Amino acid sequence: MTVSATDGAPAAVTECDFYASKPNHSGSRMTGTGGIKTCSGGPVACTSEVDLEFYNDFSSRWMTAGTARQSKCAPPLRSSTTATTCVNRPGDPNVAWRTSTVGTLVSAGGSHGTGTANSPVLYVPCA
Repeated sequence: MTVSATDGAPAAVTECDFYASKPNHSGSRMTGTGGIKTCSGGPVACTSEVDLEFYNDFSSRWMTAGTARQSKCAPPLRSSTTATTCVNRPGDPNVAWRTSTVGTLVSAGGSHGTGTANSPVLYVPCA
């Protein structure tokens, strides 16, 4: 997902590509990674927050199980990984998990842009 900020002239565009990778489940550990792939146009500030989320059927909402933040601009690739413990009990239904990255950038002229990248969903019987 590309976030951009424009300072007046069309040539003064600042862009960053934010990403969210599909969660990884191993044993009782669930991890999610995301962050900033690349930036162009000389951003002066960048932040990304990576949330590991599961879908709560009762509330019909995505709920945050873990969060990681970083505030450095790319290049190189800037990523954060968050983790949580999930328990698998016999007969548990599959639960939807995703990684969500909220990214913000500020250009040299003070314009800012923000956006959210969501990963593909991982279904596992683990809550």
